[in-house]
Amino acid sequence: MRKVFNSLLALSALAVMGCSGSTSLSPGEIDVLTDSDIYDEGDLTEIACDFVVKPLKSNEPLDGIGGIKFWGNKAFARSNDNRKLLCFDNYNLYAVLNKLGRGPGEYIYLSDFSYDAKEDLIYVGNDSLICIYDAKTMGFIRKQFVSYDIQNLLNVGDKMLYYGLDIDESRKQQTLENYNPTASVVLTDRGEWDIKNNSTVLNQHSYYHRSIFGFPQLFYVNPQNMSFCLPGYVNRIVTFNNDSTTDVYRFMLASNDNQVLEKYMKEESFEEVPTEDFNNDYLGLLLNGPYLDNIYNIIVDKGTISFRLNFYPKGLIGEEGVNLLYWVHNETGTKAYKSLRIPGLAMDIEPTGCHDNRNVAIIENLGEDAIDETAKMSPLAQQIIDELKKQNDDNPVLLEFRFK
Repeated sequence: MRKVFNSLLALSALAVMGCSGSTSLSPGEIDVLTDSDIYDEGDLTEIACDFVVKPLKSNEPLDGIGGIKFWGNKAFARSNDNRKLLCFDNYNLYAVLNKLGRGPGEYIYLSDFSYDAKEDLIYVGNDSLICIYDAKTMGFIRKQFVSYDIQNLLNVGDKMLYYGLDIDESRKQQTLENYNPTASVVLTDRGEWDIKNNSTVLNQHSYYHRSIFGFPQLFYVNPQNMSFCLPGYVNRIVTFNNDSTTDVYRFMLASNDNQVLEKYMKEESFEEVPTEDFNNDYLGLLLNGPYLDNIYNIIVDKGTISFRLNFYPKGLIGEEGVNLLYWVHNETGTKAYKSLRIPGLAMDIEPTGCHDNRNVAIIENLGEDAIDETAKMSPLAQQIIDELKKQNDDNPVLLEFRFK
């Protein structure tokens, strides 16, 4: 059953308070998902709605897509090998940014990126440098230095959202033994470079906290989905504006509760526990579990909150491996699914992006192998198969949907 606790102290005592049917739990209440609410498979035709099926059009074969972001009708997709950025307008490929390298006008790596719709520019973050390109011609514009070691960056109107380390913190981490730097989610003006002194801090946590519980994933944030997750012993989904964050949902996985994790319930614990003890605890979680690696694909859509998490019950190298869970909380309750399927399709559906408040999945074109002969073909699967058959060069089809 699903349990809600009224405080962190109640968590450690496992005092059951009952179930809540609302999306926003009252202050201090925590939604705890037990094994009975985890299902091996979720049928998207039953648990989702507002389906959009769009072929990704190109005059040549498309690279595999590792992640996609939308700004209105514009979409930008990172290739699976993290070398190229595929640029779409109304689902049609119009250009490819392919400037991996160490020369003038090139980016060293492509992990996260953003788009400035107002100026029609592409931003690629490389440590404390942002490489900026013309989104029409793919021509290099300039490099912009910021006083920040960037892990995530995102244009939100006239603002930039960053996650990472202040440059001084980053340097201390590299030079000082056992230094525990502070990582932050900050919001600042789009052209600001002095982030430390000219930004609004939306969240701060220590690097040790990040090691144990993970870090905020900002890939899914966009102007229509201003939300992300603050991981911890209790995880918090928050929405944000230019000034602050607001908790909308607190949750944890019941099987992720143990005495080691409980020790780090509060941020202060990471300074109070001796470094040697912390290292032993961290190694034990990596080897033996439970270890909650990442919480991402976060979407707050009116009465529904959904996300994906990676959970290692027996540690990162344990025989059980990773459990992928798609978590859906709405006014009727909370459920999680290990995989998402559409009756009639042979492959799992794995969202890899967000278009406003809709999940986005790329359906690879596998020809006849895309059809599951053992299941009755659903109308949605038939629509997808029909679009796949029309594609040239075995290019994929994009699927958008909202969890109910």
